[in-house]
Amino acid sequence: MLQAAKLNGLMGDDVKPWRLKANYELLGDDGKPTDQGTYEEFWVSPTKYKRIYTGNDLTQTNYGSDKGELRAGAHGEVPAILVAAGQDLVSPLPNPYGIEHTSYVVKLIDNGGLKLNCITAMGQPNAYRYCLSTGEPLLRVLAWPSPPTNVLYNRILRFNGRAVAGDLKMVRDAKVVAALHIESLEALGTIDESVFTPPPDAVPVPRMVSIAGGVAAGMLLRGVAPSYPTVAKDQHVSGTVVLRGSIGKDGRIKDLKVISGDVLLQQAALDAVRQWEYRPYLLNGDPVEVMTTINVVFTLGGPPKF
Repeated sequence: MLQAAKLNGLMGDDVKPWRLKANYELLGDDGKPTDQGTYEEFWVSPTKYKRIYTGNDLTQTNYGSDKGELRAGAHGEVPAILVAAGQDLVSPLPNPYGIEHTSYVVKLIDNGGLKLNCITAMGQPNAYRYCLSTGEPLLRVLAWPSPPTNVLYNRILRFNGRAVAGDLKMVRDAKVVAALHIESLEALGTIDESVFTPPPDAVPVPRMVSIAGGVAAGMLLRGVAPSYPTVAKDQHVSGTVVLRGSIGKDGRIKDLKVISGDVLLQQAALDAVRQWEYRPYLLNGDPVEVMTTINVVFTLGGPPKF
């Protein structure tokens, strides 16, 4: 896993400044596009970057600085799935500290003739699964079970000793929900400070990192299973409740709200998840607050899953 973390993605102390531009498309359950546009990033370090999102109803630019992130030209909200896809593209693996303090199990699988070493954190059945090429540890599939989601890494590009997917697809419940296509990836030979200087109207963004639900699942230390509401059982109601909330620096849940799910199941999911505890998420070795989604699956005939 440490070798894979040093090879895949575009983040790390050894990575030289870069500029990336990608086209994206987001799709609904019916397979039809719900949004499309571009995601562009200029990156020098974790505290010096510029991210530009442009979509059908979206224009937003985020600037990284030593004092935190600043946002300018906010028009519309960047969809969480787009933020997650961008993170899965440039920073798909856990940080080295997390890897060194986690035990993993490895399973060799044959995916249509492509042999992969699939690695999962030991004792964390709902954690991410990282499927790597058997020779060089190139990330080809990133998966988590609830809801069933696969991130597919294709058209592998090489950049300054690193590997990144030229084409990334996020597949949820066997449906493509997001696709990114790298149009250009190049080194920043000289650093133009004006590119990274926010305009006067830029506003501070609370220091918070958005992480995918699968990453958060891998950080879970203690999860309380929700009680299946009797009224929901009596009416044969099942399904997934999707929650969105933040995990504080202390690993405890904050600001939890329902994104989707049957109303008969929502309160049970909220009551349980508010008691969960996570391993703090580290950014450059320091704990930071993170925003994420949490899925609680209610299945008739079995206990709720998370």
